[in-house]
Amino acid sequence: MSAHAHPRILLVSHNSNLSGAPISLAQLAKGLVFRDFSPLLVLPKPGPIEKFLKQWKVEYVVLKRPNDVIDFLRIVRHFKPDVVHVNSLVKTWPVLVSRCVRKPVVWHVREYLGEKRAYAWLIHMLANRVILISKQQFQLFQGMKRAVVVPNAVDLTLYKNVVPADDIRKVPAHTIVCYIGSIEPRKGLIELARAAQHLKNVPNIHFVVAGDAPKIHMMYKQEIVDYLKKNSLLDRFHLLGFREDVPQVLAASDILCHPVYIEAFGRVIVEAMASKLPVIASRVGEIPSIVENGKTGFLVNPGDHRGIADALLRIAENKALKNELGRNGYESVKRRFCLDTHVDKIEEVYADVLDG
Repeated sequence: MSAHAHPRILLVSHNSNLSGAPISLAQLAKGLVFRDFSPLLVLPKPGPIEKFLKQWKVEYVVLKRPNDVIDFLRIVRHFKPDVVHVNSLVKTWPVLVSRCVRKPVVWHVREYLGEKRAYAWLIHMLANRVILISKQQFQLFQGMKRAVVVPNAVDLTLYKNVVPADDIRKVPAHTIVCYIGSIEPRKGLIELARAAQHLKNVPNIHFVVAGDAPKIHMMYKQEIVDYLKKNSLLDRFHLLGFREDVPQVLAASDILCHPVYIEAFGRVIVEAMASKLPVIASRVGEIPSIVENGKTGFLVNPGDHRGIADALLRIAENKALKNELGRNGYESVKRRFCLDTHVDKIEEVYADVLDG
C-alpha cells in the first residue's frame, strides 16, 4: 500500500467547463474527500467548474498555462501523488509525463473509440489501469487485463428539492422538452427540430435548449435556427445558451430528449433520471443499458425524428405514464448510478494500483 496514511490522488482534468467529463471527475473528487484519500484536482485553465469545486470543498490547482508541463511537474513534486488519475483521452501528455517520473497512472477513457483496437492497446500499454465507462468500450479492450468498466454516476443530493429555473418555469407550455448539451452534429439537435415539425399542430409542447455551439460548429447551429425559422417553429424553441444550473433546468422540464448519433455513455440521461424525468434517447453506445425502453423512457434509432415525435406525444398526453417513467428512472439511478457506488469501484481500482 501507499507510504501515505491517506493515499494522495492527483486528478487531472482536460477541461475546466461544465461538460460531462469534468463534472464526472469533480464529483468523484467530492466523493473521495469523504473517504480515506487526499485528492487534488488539476485544471488546465480557470473555468466555471471552479465554483462547484469550492462549493464541494475539493482542493484544486490551475496550471499557469494550458499544457504547461513544467508547472505540472512542479505540482507533482510538491503534492507527491501515489496515483495520477488522468481524465479523458483529449490530452495524453499528463500520462506520459507521469510515467516518466515513475508515478502510477489510472487513465479514465470517456470517449467513443469506434473500432480503434490499436489505439486501445496503446492506451492499455501506457497506463497502469484503464477505467472505461461502457460495456461497448470494454469490448474493444477484450483480453487487456488492466481495463475495467466503471459506469458514470451522479450525486443524487444535487437533484433533491431543487427550485425550478424561473425563466423556464415561465414558458407558456403544458409540456417542456429539454435538450442539454453542446450543439454539434454528433449530438443530433437537428433531429429534435425535425421532431417538432411533426408536432407543429400540438401547441402545448415547447422545447428548451441548454447549451451552445463551439466555434467550430456555429454553422451547424445556424442550420438548426434556419430550419426553425423556415418552419415557423422558432417561437417554440427557447435557446438558453450555456447553463451552469442543470439541476434547475431539469426541475423545470417534463421530458429530456437526447437525440445523439454517437455517444459513449450519456451522463445527462442519468442526471435527468435523477430528476425523475422520462427520457427519449438514441439507441447508441451505452444508452440502451441506461434507458429501459418503455420503463424509464423510450429508445429510438439515431436519426428517427418521427420516432422521437411519437414518443414525445405519447408521454405528453399521458401524465400517469410520464410520472411512472420518471419514478422508475429515479429508482434505477439509485440502484445503479449513485455516487457512493461509483466511488467504491474507483477505490478498488486505486487499491489495486497501490498494491502493485
